[in-house]
Amino acid sequence: MFFSIFIFLFNYFWGEILKIVLRSNICDKLEEIVKNLKVVKHCIGCEGLDLNNKDPHHHPTIEITQKCNHNCIFCYSKLTNIKPGIYGNLDDCIAVTISQYGEPLLYPEKVKKGIEYVKSLGLRCDLQTNGVFLNENLIKEFKDLGLDLVMISLSTSKPETHKKLTNADTFDKVIKNIELSVKHLHTIVRTIYIPNFNDMELVELAKKLNDIGVDEIMVHQLIVHEKNKKELKRISSLENIGKIKDLLLLVDRMKENAPDVNVTIKGCLLVQLKNMDGFILNGITSDCFSDIPIIKREYHPLPW
Repeated sequence: MFFSIFIFLFNYFWGEILKIVLRSNICDKLEEIVKNLKVVKHCIGCEGLDLNNKDPHHHPTIEITQKCNHNCIFCYSKLTNIKPGIYGNLDDCIAVTISQYGEPLLYPEKVKKGIEYVKSLGLRCDLQTNGVFLNENLIKEFKDLGLDLVMISLSTSKPETHKKLTNADTFDKVIKNIELSVKHLHTIVRTIYIPNFNDMELVELAKKLNDIGVDEIMVHQLIVHEKNKKELKRISSLENIGKIKDLLLLVDRMKENAPDVNVTIKGCLLVQLKNMDGFILNGITSDCFSDIPIIKREYHPLPW
């Protein structure tokens, strides 16, 4: 038994010594980046922020439709079937998202009813959209109804790259509507980081969004599903997908270009990274190859 304890202690302290020897300036930099990252407003109240929760769920969602005017090559929504309704327990949450699948603003009146319903329960209401169908009158109506924040998806700084990702010529329209949104609502731009494809464009986009005056930028890692892998490989080798070091360094460069914006990553990933030292951050890779997500939350039909 004494010998076993000796071996354990030897391996432990030798591992710690190796960490010290192998540490470099990049490890300190990664620790500093994570230390300074803040949770995006949308993630506040999400079960994923509680590391003691072994089966966390996202905020409950109101799904309006699966239809969308974009056809994004990385989108999981088109790979599954979701019917309109409420997913999750509204009695035990602080926020509801409209919506996780499809483009809700194809049906703006239903979105208005959704906002009214969520606010009648005293909950925070977050709207997720690609931004194409926003306009100033609609934004003002949403604000008057009590919408708390809007998340607009945009992952490029150039129209031609945007079209490659979305199969739609809508870049200028989205930018214009982001400019309208920031005048009235807390505005978050959600971006998808595709290694070796849009790295520099996201840095350029950050500067553009800083000048526009967005409140936050949330950078997501690309998630690859078997059904969209072939399409994604047409634009990226996917070689460096999932590397936490690359994600953090990108976010740091974006922050340099957008000093007035809270540039960050999704909260459930951030809380995990905050428990890691720079040596781990420098080498860890997220598993970004996944099955098509299935909503595990309870279903309720729309009450209107």
